[in-house]
Amino acid sequence: MSAPEPSGTATPNDGQVGTIVHTVADGDRPRLNPGHAPLSSTAVPKPQDASTSPLEDVLEAHERAAKPHRIASRTSQAAPNRSIFFISTISSGYTTPVFSGKLAQQKLVETKLASSGFIPRNLVAGEVGWFYENLGIDDTYFANESQDVIADHIIALFGAKLLAYTKRDPAQLVIDLEKITEEGQEGKEGAVFIHTSEPGKSSTTGPGSQCERRIDARYLDNSTVEKAYRLETYRSAGQVSQTAPQQLRCYFVSRCEFPAPPADNPKCLNKDGKTDIRLVSDKSFLEKASENTLNVYQDVMWNVEGRFGPVIEMFEVEGTRERRVVIGYKMGGTKNFFSALSDLYHFYGLFSARKYVEQFANGVTIISLYLNPLPQSSAPPIESTIFQVIKEASLLYCLPENPFFRTQPTGADPSVITPQGSLGHAVQEATYAYCGWIFAQHFCNRLGSAYHKLKTVLDESDAAHAEVLNDIKTRFREETYTRQSIMDVIFAHPDL
Repeated sequence: MSAPEPSGTATPNDGQVGTIVHTVADGDRPRLNPGHAPLSSTAVPKPQDASTSPLEDVLEAHERAAKPHRIASRTSQAAPNRSIFFISTISSGYTTPVFSGKLAQQKLVETKLASSGFIPRNLVAGEVGWFYENLGIDDTYFANESQDVIADHIIALFGAKLLAYTKRDPAQLVIDLEKITEEGQEGKEGAVFIHTSEPGKSSTTGPGSQCERRIDARYLDNSTVEKAYRLETYRSAGQVSQTAPQQLRCYFVSRCEFPAPPADNPKCLNKDGKTDIRLVSDKSFLEKASENTLNVYQDVMWNVEGRFGPVIEMFEVEGTRERRVVIGYKMGGTKNFFSALSDLYHFYGLFSARKYVEQFANGVTIISLYLNPLPQSSAPPIESTIFQVIKEASLLYCLPENPFFRTQPTGADPSVITPQGSLGHAVQEATYAYCGWIFAQHFCNRLGSAYHKLKTVLDESDAAHAEVLNDIKTRFREETYTRQSIMDVIFAHPDL
């Protein structure tokens, strides 16, 4: 069933809030979840008579302007219970692909590796078996890649294990595999990236530190209706080897194949005059998406078409602590958003099991995040932090490339840490710092009244006088505060 419309927007009240009831499991009926803990204090609207800081006023104004659909709270005069969007564990969102030729392919890869000589023959079967059966890579990889590419990746993994062994440190095992297929080359245009990834942390070194930003810059930010790219990314279920605890993060980028609009329905509308998601979807997406996913995305798409800002929905998965966040916006409406979202949920001690970026022929982009709490983490529970994630995702949409939110540069004060122990600031703190940074640039780089008085005394039409004024201006400009120096001061004094 499709998601119902929200019945209200966030308004100041006595601290008791409720959210919209929503169920997407087939045959289920909407129901309340009265046993949930109340919202964290940071997520509850303030009473009207409460004093607010200038930053809170700015953020409230932003939320009223962007007002992402479906996460708006409404007043409740009853007990402070929350109604939650539910999704059944029966409906996984996407069907899990099963590659029927996997076993035959595995045998061919074993034969190829045995004849190559790079891995001792007595170890080939074990290495290939672990890669296919224990590593937990999704079947999408095996279905899309040739036996030659898979064999090369197994050799690279084996070589990385040897290098880590020589360093006597399993933590030094770093995997960095990639294959980029350009337009015009053999095979479908797209890319595969596989690298070691620690759950819940944004990498500052190694291949994982730039992978998602590269995907943003090369594919997602440049997507248009004429040439769009979809993304699937998974965390491997198993570890790299019996002695190395690292997991792999796999990214699959592919060029979208949109169907031609029907001749009698060029705008791809349904009987109600709204866009029919099945007529504007990529072929691969339609093959993998469940009926529930199509219903959820359809509702998000309709709301995106009538808005300028992002549309955000959150779902709980029954019987688990997993939360699914679905974000829709107009294609090209922001930059570097996908990679910035990873930094956002990592800040709150969460990790993603799967992520999808879907493009549609009507110019809509939808991101789906499957978020889970880190086991044995000291971070606040996901039941509270998820509401901060969906609130701040809207702010991040407006300012995704904020240098104060991204990982701090070398030399930054190491005492400035998040509750999860990684460098960085919350999105709201980073936005405040960014505003102060820009504000300071405007007022610290002015020439000052002394220069203007001197300018009135000297004759600019005189070449000698004009040269002196220009030299003074250049010196003032160079010796005042630069963008970098102001940023360094803010990083050095985070208490500001």
